[in-house]
Amino acid sequence: CARDYVDRLLQSQDQSVVNKFQRRFWKTKQTLIKVTGKKEDEHVVASDADLDAKLEVFHCIQRTCMGLLKVIEQYQRRICFLSQEENELGRFLRTQGSQDRSRAGKIMQATGKALCFSSQQ
Repeated sequence: CARDYVDRLLQSQDQSVVNKFQRRFWKTKQTLIKVTGKKEDEHVVASDADLDAKLEVFHCIQRTCMGLLKVIEQYQRRICFLSQEENELGRFLRTQGSQDRSRAGKIMQATGKALCFSSQQ
């Protein structure tokens, strides 16, 4: 499953501007080598292409992780804000419940206490 994902990722990366540029660079480099008559070690060329592909996957994963980190930080901020609001509502219910001597007041106090407690978790 992970291998399929990487294969699909590599295929989608083939469409990226950087990858198109790299392919053009390699074609131009090979043409220049042929025109000048120099020979380049085929293992070096294969190794460079393999390394470039791996670097492209690494950079894609790095960008994805940074995006996930930003989402997690935003989620953390929102949870914190929600906790503060829950605590304020709990304190409000406790205050109002203490002023009301009926059964509803006791329920408001109990609910407020529970909200304050859960906002601390």
